[in-house]
Amino acid sequence: MKKILSGFLILLSLSIIHYPLSIPLARAQEFNFNRAYNDYLFNYNQYRQSYSEYVATRESYLTYKTLTSKNLALEKTSKMLKDKDEVLRTYLTTLRMKLAEITGISNDEQNILYLKLDNEVAWYGKHQESLSSAATLEDLVDSAKKVADKYQTTEILIYQTLGTILSGKEINFRDQLNNKIQQFKEKIGEIRQRGDKETALAERWLLEAENRLTRSQEKQFAAQQILAKMKSSDSNKNQNYNKAQFALEESHQ
Repeated sequence: MKKILSGFLILLSLSIIHYPLSIPLARAQEFNFNRAYNDYLFNYNQYRQSYSEYVATRESYLTYKTLTSKNLALEKTSKMLKDKDEVLRTYLTTLRMKLAEITGISNDEQNILYLKLDNEVAWYGKHQESLSSAATLEDLVDSAKKVADKYQTTEILIYQTLGTILSGKEINFRDQLNNKIQQFKEKIGEIRQRGDKETALAERWLLEAENRLTRSQEKQFAAQQILAKMKSSDSNKNQNYNKAQFALEESHQ
């Protein structure tokens, strides 16, 4: 889980670098993507610390098997699992805030993802609360297994949301280019009607530009198909997402 969360941190960071943000920072109290992302980074560091403490106390308990070491292991395990839930909650919230910025996808698609993300956030919140009632290490082991099982579907939602964010940016970019092409077409049409300039070369360039936009759309559709076919039982989710991401990079080119 620790390795997977680190991977998602990198993926989200790459999407930020590749696509500059335009969030105003004038109001520090406003909850926006930047604040959500900083919350995630804070909680991820908290989880790394609590995970290290959990490993140390687990080894101590397995070595000495004393009541003191068992109680400490119970405490640190509970803290680590709570922090893990909080990392997932804040990461999903960060994805939601990023999704809210995207203008290239339909409102229906956006709202469906909002609902799914909200449901996941609520699930991990309830699970986090339930950890307070765990009285034994066995209870915590059972609780951890529930998270592991749940995460199989959460991971798919994360990948699909990341893919939708990148796809939305490509659609928005392609729409802007289409508008420019239409403007050039009108201008070339005016020049052709006047008959004072040769327009054949410019028309060929525009045709090539339109063909490239069509290929870009095809690459994006291929990426969406890869993400849509993901299943919770897949053992290669990360590889499939990488294939989709590569197709989106080709679409951008």
